[in-house]
Amino acid sequence: MDTKVVGKALYLELRSGDYTTQLILTPEGLNSSNKLVPLTLYRRRISRVQPRKGWKQVSSYISPEMDASGKVAQYSLEQALSVVKDKLSFTDPIFNQLTSGVWQVYKQPIVVEVTTADLDDVRMGKTPYKILGRITRCRRALGFSEALFA
Repeated sequence: MDTKVVGKALYLELRSGDYTTQLILTPEGLNSSNKLVPLTLYRRRISRVQPRKGWKQVSSYISPEMDASGKVAQYSLEQALSVVKDKLSFTDPIFNQLTSGVWQVYKQPIVVEVTTADLDDVRMGKTPYKILGRITRCRRALGFSEALFA
């Protein structure tokens, strides 16, 4: 199976009182079958009462653009800045809710690599456990507490 690195995922952990919201934004790209996978956000809100809630997934409605050779288009910084707002607009309701509340980013954002195999899971609507494993290793290395909530 091809496990080429195709991009980076962003992990954010936000806390408010006894609750923690976890967010993972995966990149757009091609999976191992050369199928398009849009930007996707996984999220969950956990607490002592519900420590094992499942991940919810929402994806961008804007498909990645392809270049003439059939690869996901690479943008210059100027081009990327001109399309990023539209591409990420599917996350607006979630971030608006978090910013209107009293949520604070815990420690720091984490960025991990994403492979074509990871995008297979994303495309199929599965939780990307290999990405979660990379995030867990980074959390430990960066001194995050083992507990995911206060």
